[in-house]
Amino acid sequence: MSLEKALELDVIKAQMEQYCAFSLGKEEVANSQPAYDPLLIRRNLARISEALSCVVHIGPMPFPGIKDIRPMLESAARGRILSEQDFLGEMHLIEGVRAAVNYEKELREVAHPALSELFSSLIVHEHVLRLLQNCFNDYGEVKDNASDGLRHVRADLRRCDGEIAAAANRFLSQHAGSVVDSIVTTRAGRSVVLVKASDKNMFGGMVYGDSASGMASYVEPAALVPLNNQKEHLLAREQDEIAKILTHCSKAVEAISDEEIANVNTLGILDGIFAKARWGKEHDACCAVMTDEKKIIIEKARHPLIDPAKVVANDYHLCDPQHTLLITGPNTGGKTVSLKVIGMFVMMSYAGMPVTCASCTLPYFDRVFADIGDDQSVVSSLSSFGAHVMHQAEICKYATDKSLVLLDEVGSGTDPSEGEALAIAILNELRSRQCMTVATTHYNRLKAYGKRHKDILLASVQFDMEKLEPTYQYVEGLTGQSNAFAIAQRYGLPKSIIKYATFLKEQAKSDEDKLIERLEAQLQLNLEKQQKLDAEIEENKKMKAQLEATQKQLDAQKEKIQDQAEEEARAYVEKVSAKADAIMKQMRKVQSTPHYHEAINQRHALNELVKNDMPESTPSRNHDYQVGDAVQLKGSSTVCEIVKIEKKDITILFNGREMRVKKNQIVPSDHVIAHVKDEPRVQMARSSIFSSMPIQCNLIGMHVDEAMEQLDAYLDEAKVNGLKSFRIIHGDGSGALRKAVHARLARDKQVKEFRLGAPSEGGTGATVVTMK
Repeated sequence: MSLEKALELDVIKAQMEQYCAFSLGKEEVANSQPAYDPLLIRRNLARISEALSCVVHIGPMPFPGIKDIRPMLESAARGRILSEQDFLGEMHLIEGVRAAVNYEKELREVAHPALSELFSSLIVHEHVLRLLQNCFNDYGEVKDNASDGLRHVRADLRRCDGEIAAAANRFLSQHAGSVVDSIVTTRAGRSVVLVKASDKNMFGGMVYGDSASGMASYVEPAALVPLNNQKEHLLAREQDEIAKILTHCSKAVEAISDEEIANVNTLGILDGIFAKARWGKEHDACCAVMTDEKKIIIEKARHPLIDPAKVVANDYHLCDPQHTLLITGPNTGGKTVSLKVIGMFVMMSYAGMPVTCASCTLPYFDRVFADIGDDQSVVSSLSSFGAHVMHQAEICKYATDKSLVLLDEVGSGTDPSEGEALAIAILNELRSRQCMTVATTHYNRLKAYGKRHKDILLASVQFDMEKLEPTYQYVEGLTGQSNAFAIAQRYGLPKSIIKYATFLKEQAKSDEDKLIERLEAQLQLNLEKQQKLDAEIEENKKMKAQLEATQKQLDAQKEKIQDQAEEEARAYVEKVSAKADAIMKQMRKVQSTPHYHEAINQRHALNELVKNDMPESTPSRNHDYQVGDAVQLKGSSTVCEIVKIEKKDITILFNGREMRVKKNQIVPSDHVIAHVKDEPRVQMARSSIFSSMPIQCNLIGMHVDEAMEQLDAYLDEAKVNGLKSFRIIHGDGSGALRKAVHARLARDKQVKEFRLGAPSEGGTGATVVTMK
């Protein structure tokens, strides 16, 4: 059995061929052989690694309509005149080369120095493509406009066909009694009509035979003869023109035939590379990393031919000082699978293919030797044991310190005692040659042998004793049992036989064997505990991730609710502001009338509007308010000052008047309130109704627009309460606020006079107002 077949590399190739676009790509994959030259290995792996990145990031490379037309190109190079279909293949080739070049232009963000060597060798013959597209349509037919001569000839042919059709229709109408079918057909390239056999000699011209029944004959009437002769002449001219076009185009292809053959070869290489890359993407594969060190490190390796839903991922490590890996375990337990995975990954990497694992680091081998399977032959009188010994003899003869040796069930096929001794001797020879060896066995003496040598790494594949099924889980540092008795019992061997075999096995055990079994049992128990602990840790990580995701979701919902509440508060403030504006408008209407009680009622309505109708919401922050703090009503930009704090309510100064609000209806403000002397308040009596309001309006720290709104509100309240004199505190600053205040007072007809304050009244930072 060949090494490629033993490691099932031929099956992998067959899978990859399905991703190829044309036959040459399939040949490229089928002919992929492991290369043992480090330069070739690095080049092939660099190409497949870049192609895999390209397929993942950009998508597969296009190969539109490309075929292997090298035989046609070779004929063109020898001067042969090509056919229309040959030119159609040439057009597809040039279009395919152009598509490949355009694909390479899309790879700006993907480094591809190894592939660029292939892409840069492609030559797009645009001038030939334009020539062929002008001469042939998408079906390979010669176009009318391919040449002036052909265009004129085909125009004459269409005109001649029209004349033939007209003459035939006249004949059919004139001789309706003799005509069998009104359809005009052709015989020997000439237009004829079907008439009664008895009348076939009545019309002159030529007779081209009878129908199948013999009742009708195909006749070329005399009226059609000159027209058919003219058409034949035109058809001959058409063929001459087509021959000229084919000759001209053939010479154009002949001139580029060598470069086109090179293009086909390059596209075949690229097709094979990208087919491997597409297979790698579909199988979640990666490319091996080569090292000059003597080590094999494969993480999360999966056999590519096992169902992805069932395959078990394993880690394999073989590094200095250990050069020999001895895998033990039960029959049908997966030892050979692990051995094949290691050998397969080496062969695939050396052949420029991706491997199905998370990561892979391999050394450079000068050759891979394998003794896998059974090559017994009746014809050559070669027994199973003889076949194994023949392979092992070759290995021991030619293996070097740079070779990889794969031995499946080493020493099997003969007497167990002799087989064990032979296996130990073979392993000793390979160890002395310093070659890397992967071997499988279920011999106990080989397990003990492996434990005595530090350069041998022992490993096993696990077996589920409860279900009596292999788990295919590979474990380093632990030897496995063959479990032959349990497996035999599962397949129906009587219990009495199993019991006696177990007794004989126990009798044959040495103290060393029993000690090793106890140690392995303890190691197995520790391993199971570790696996259980790892599973719990992984479960806790998943639960933590779920809790964090839930917390993020709750935080997002909380933030959304807060945003919604704030939006509702803003909408409500706008609604309240509209109502307040309406009330203030009504107050201005009644302020000039003697019905002061109506104005007071409107003022009371305004206070109640803000005080009682403000919606309560969840406080956005827990803030400890103090008297004198600057705050704002939620949804409002007006700065207020806290003047009193009670158990449930807070009294604020809003636009010069006191208002009671809930704590969750206000938010702290970053504005600084300019404090002046305590505002004197005045008690006024009018119509037996008493009211209280400040006799000064503080506008310091406000923008002009905001200050004017507060000044208007204060003037309205002063008019309602009959306040005759008061101060407007605006500060000095740039003087803009003072000018705006004076302009506003000058427009108010109820203002009798105003002046800047005396030094004791605030100086130029205040204006004293006297009302009419």
